[in-house]
Amino acid sequence: MPGQERWRDVAVALLCAALAAGAIALVTGPLQDESVAVPTFEVPWWALMPLFTATELLVVHLQIRRESISISFAEIPLVLGLAFCDPQGYVLASVLGSAAGLLWHRRLGLELPFNLSLFALEAALAQTLFHALLADGNPTGTTGIVAALVTIVAAHAVSAMALTAVIFLTSGRFDGGVLTEAVTSALFAALANSSVGLLVVVLLVTRPGALVLVLAVVATLALAYRGYSGLSRGHARLESLYRFTDGLGDAVRTDAVVEAVLGQARDVLGAETAEIVVLPGGPAPAMHLRLGSGEVDRLDPGDLPGWWAAAVEGTPVLRRRGTEDPTGPRDGLAAPLRVDDAVVGVLLVTDRPHHLDTFSDTDLRLFTSLANHAGLSLHKAQLVDQLATEAAAQEHRSLHDPLTGLPNRRKFLQLLGARLADHPQTAVVMLDVDGFKDVNDALGHPTGDLLLVEVGRRLAQRLGTEAVARLGNDEFAVLLPAGTGAAGAPALTSALIAALSVPFPFDGVDVDVRLSAGLAQAPDHGDDAATLLQHADTALYAAKQTGQTLSAYDPATDGASARLRMTGDLRDAIAAGLLEVHYQPKVDPVTGDPLGAEALVRWEHPAHGRVSPEEFVPLAEHTGLIRPLTALVLDAALTACAGWRHLGHDLGVAVNLSARSLPDRGLPAQVRAALTAAGLPPDVLTLEITETAVMSDLRRSSGVLRELRGLGVRLSVDDFGTGQSSLAYLKQLPVHEVKIDKSFVMGMADDRADAAIVRATIDLGHALGLRVVAEGVEDLTTQSLLAGWGCDLVQGYHVSRPVPAPALSQWLAARSTSLASHAVPIA
Repeated sequence: MPGQERWRDVAVALLCAALAAGAIALVTGPLQDESVAVPTFEVPWWALMPLFTATELLVVHLQIRRESISISFAEIPLVLGLAFCDPQGYVLASVLGSAAGLLWHRRLGLELPFNLSLFALEAALAQTLFHALLADGNPTGTTGIVAALVTIVAAHAVSAMALTAVIFLTSGRFDGGVLTEAVTSALFAALANSSVGLLVVVLLVTRPGALVLVLAVVATLALAYRGYSGLSRGHARLESLYRFTDGLGDAVRTDAVVEAVLGQARDVLGAETAEIVVLPGGPAPAMHLRLGSGEVDRLDPGDLPGWWAAAVEGTPVLRRRGTEDPTGPRDGLAAPLRVDDAVVGVLLVTDRPHHLDTFSDTDLRLFTSLANHAGLSLHKAQLVDQLATEAAAQEHRSLHDPLTGLPNRRKFLQLLGARLADHPQTAVVMLDVDGFKDVNDALGHPTGDLLLVEVGRRLAQRLGTEAVARLGNDEFAVLLPAGTGAAGAPALTSALIAALSVPFPFDGVDVDVRLSAGLAQAPDHGDDAATLLQHADTALYAAKQTGQTLSAYDPATDGASARLRMTGDLRDAIAAGLLEVHYQPKVDPVTGDPLGAEALVRWEHPAHGRVSPEEFVPLAEHTGLIRPLTALVLDAALTACAGWRHLGHDLGVAVNLSARSLPDRGLPAQVRAALTAAGLPPDVLTLEITETAVMSDLRRSSGVLRELRGLGVRLSVDDFGTGQSSLAYLKQLPVHEVKIDKSFVMGMADDRADAAIVRATIDLGHALGLRVVAEGVEDLTTQSLLAGWGCDLVQGYHVSRPVPAPALSQWLAARSTSLASHAVPIA
């Protein structure tokens, strides 16, 4: 941040001023009257100056992230200057010689005044301390050697403290372990250099000719330093790679990985800024993030610079300092982020500080390796994010209704349980939209869906989305506000019903909505979520049975809860395919040839045993389960029929239709789809309807029946003769056959009235061109009479009891091989 950077620049400038002031104070103070330690070999300051310049040109840098410690031969001219140069001149030679070397390396900005002020202080401090320790001793003797070594260590300590301060000021961080290691290495190098310098001093005074050997020592040291620098850099690169991958190890989610990548890349490469760009078009959304001296900033993904464009194509980019292109950073590195050989993004570091060397080819190779690791880590993190998002979405879907977005039954039970834990006197209400089926039938299912969405929205608007749930079809459940007492719950529920019982406009049509409600309150009506909701459902059922708008749970009416439990069991049994279909054959009464079979559904309840169709079919009609129940029987019957015909038995199959199925406009499409799935022609299917069901809504029923007849399906009027007006309307119905009710057939052999009714029905049916079927045939006499009167088909226990499909296949096989004319019983 600009303000923070300016503050750091001011702090470094003040440090430079303090160092320079200390040097001036020493030069004008203790050193003012000091003279050269060895006057006989005095070296002028200008002759010493090139040595300081040379030491700056031959520097080994130990980089510490975005800072560096420099190791040079500066101690050699320092020791020579202590012995053979006057203090003031020595300080001047150190500053001017070092300045020339720094300018050669283009070390500008605040780095130049800092280094020069530090060199001046080191030189002045060294001369002051050396002369104080030497006193009048011999510079080439033991006293002089000890004084020189102590001086070097002290000067080095001051330099280390100053460098530590400036690193902390510029980077904002202090790594004591890394810095201690670097300073220790530099100290050993300083002692080695000092030893060489002392050797030169001694030899100049005692044996000048032996200085040739010193050149070999200096050359060896130079090569050793260069080798050490190379090994150090190689070790540093490996250490950086390890530190980078280790830093990413704990990051799992994308945000954490990106932050770790940027921070590690910036520090490892010694840059001021690190950026990561995820390109558009990949599996992850496009993004552009930058880390400078503060937090990670999110930039416009479309605002991309051009200097690293080659990285998008997969080629790493090195931008050195001094690039003529004025746009972009001082220097930088860019490397592609790859996933399965595809470039999905780019990692960048820019603007290495001036006191560090510009980025090199070695840095680029290291950076490319880091980018490869970063790409894999980022891809894994994105996969984790995707899985987490999908898991959250799946969890949301499993707990919410897909149509309204409200909590479903499972979620509502969780909410109710949590409310009961905090408020034991919670009240729950079950709501049902009266006449919802009529809306579906009259305006279509899309309008019905819109109505449910609007009801849910209005409920949530009043109570909050976490207090409303859609439990299924047109049923909703609500939690009344916490603190609603037993006396206030009915009034609040009534007010809620009144507010919702207003017209809903849909496509210019106002749909009147009426609600029924059941109320249950804890702890009187239950102290757990499942029981309380069940009792609210029982109360709702009681309200609908009695025609009331609102009914509170009454234990005396809990017999209705058994019906509700049975409804839930029936729903589960249909969904799981646990209902079984049996088949009763129909035969020609004269020849006994099987021509068809009637499908009859059976339910074996796990707790209550065999449940009669007379019990569970009306339950399915009342609760809206008749449609899936019809689909189950229809699919099973057609599948069984296809199996019989495949075995060579030319049979048709009959399926009973409920009175609730006849007004269903979707029934013809459902039948067509079932026939197509079974691969059967339409005329093998007979749909049996009771005359009572047809007469209850003749207009709507006739329309559906005509559509079914148009498909080619055969239609039969079941239980014929039990209605009141069937004879008057029979000729108006598009049917193919009538079935004489078994109540007439079973007694016709002994009752002349029943026999007359049966014979008249056969004659009437034939007169109208209809096929006539008699059910309830339980003996040979009845079958013989029906054959004589011309009845087309008969069925009953005399022919066969209803049996599962495999047993009927066995019966058909036995029948086809039997030579007897009477029915073949099943073992």
